[in-house]
Amino acid sequence: METVSHINKDGISLKKIEIFNFTDYSDYLNAYVNEYGRYSHGPFNLKNWAKRLGYRSPSSLAMVLNKQRFPTYKMIAAFSEDFKLNKSERRYLELLVELERKKLKGESLEETIKEAKKISGLHEYQQINFNQFTVVSDWFCYVVKRLVSHKDFQNDEDWIFKKLRRKVSRAKIRRAIDSLIGVELLKQDESGRLIDSSPKTHTGNEIPSAAIRSHHRGMIERATEALEEQSIDDRIFQAITLNIKKEEDKEAAFDDIKKFINDFNRKYSDDNNGDSVYQLNLQFFEHTTKIDTETIEH
Repeated sequence: METVSHINKDGISLKKIEIFNFTDYSDYLNAYVNEYGRYSHGPFNLKNWAKRLGYRSPSSLAMVLNKQRFPTYKMIAAFSEDFKLNKSERRYLELLVELERKKLKGESLEETIKEAKKISGLHEYQQINFNQFTVVSDWFCYVVKRLVSHKDFQNDEDWIFKKLRRKVSRAKIRRAIDSLIGVELLKQDESGRLIDSSPKTHTGNEIPSAAIRSHHRGMIERATEALEEQSIDDRIFQAITLNIKKEEDKEAAFDDIKKFINDFNRKYSDDNNGDSVYQLNLQFFEHTTKIDTETIEH
């Protein structure tokens, strides 16, 4: 997709941030902030941006960027003008905010997702993202999905509640099942029995960034609990800290990790006779950053 530039109210030519690439309003707004910062000397000046948008204080903008407050329709209108959004793009931004509001209230997202998909219909990957949106951000949805293949599974909220160590409320279990059925990751046969209709679904790079961050955050929290609550006979925690040649080896290391996960899944995943749901988390990330030696005072 060709990227065009626009001139904002400060007279700065900015790369157009394609809103249809996002499924989270905060990610989109912060992408704009990062883009603006590239053309500014020093960090992005939130105070000046607030003034340009017609706000006396930057505090409300900061809260919106940090998802501590939803943007009002007036603020969305100000964003839309500043970003030079057309009518469809502005509506899409409104829908992203609406999705978050409804999700917080536990309301159905189906109609909002349907409209958002229609607006962004030219973007094939967007359909995949939105189909996964309602399930991937909550860690327990995929656990429930896998639990359905448990050989002793009972389609009973109380059984699932106890099976999941009382970590998930019955209301969330009910919502997870409804959402999984809604996006066709689960289905019901004629007798009402739940079936995992896509056992090989995974949370890859096509999942929206905000959702996948939330998903992994939830799983990391569960791992922290397991470290304290579960016997070493039932869990294994291993870690290494190493130096690597980043430019030469990073991509190959990523590929090796992905291959290991795929091989591990093929070897140990049992969709028909499994009697326990386990979680494998791997975190491979950089502790350090480059330092500009010219800026170091001696």
